[in-house]
Amino acid sequence: MDIKKRINARKIVLSYFYQHCFFSLLSKRWVSWNEIAVNENFELENWENKWNFFDDEFLKAVEKKKQEILHRDEILQEKIDTYAKDYNIEWDFWYILKNFFDQWSASEVDVDYVLQVGTWLSKYEDELIDKVNHHTKSFWYEQMDPIDETLLLLWYVEYKTINTPKEVVINEMVELAKRYADEWSPKLINGILHEIFLAEEK
Repeated sequence: MDIKKRINARKIVLSYFYQHCFFSLLSKRWVSWNEIAVNENFELENWENKWNFFDDEFLKAVEKKKQEILHRDEILQEKIDTYAKDYNIEWDFWYILKNFFDQWSASEVDVDYVLQVGTWLSKYEDELIDKVNHHTKSFWYEQMDPIDETLLLLWYVEYKTINTPKEVVINEMVELAKRYADEWSPKLINGILHEIFLAEEK
């Protein structure tokens, strides 16, 4: 195994998983125009009733604009939801390689690792979520930062698909957490991984 190619491949899969986690979070927490407009409509009605500040033409223009924004909001929500559920590492691999890591060529990446680990995201994600939620006490997987979710996903899928030794996986994920996540992430990820490993060994 070429260590440098494997490191490059792991960064690509990390980027692919992060995009998935980010859009999944965005899909669940999207704030729509409808939510924002409730208070705005209330204030607008109060102004109209109390001071007759706005004429009918202006109010119609505002309503038309609101409907246009609402339509765009729905389209954007649909696109976010679609991307959050879409898994296609073969297409995304070349896109990520070209746009995120333009200093590399495909010959500098362990392509087998990318395709093997990336392909199994959809199979193991729910399984990992269940395990994390079982072992965490004060929060859920869905409440974690997307980069922490990404690191746990990368670890779990790699461990399940190519049988990387658990000590190596933990060390690699903690180092990535030190580089890409916040100061508490390495300890958090290390703790969760050890809990999951201990449970599996028992």
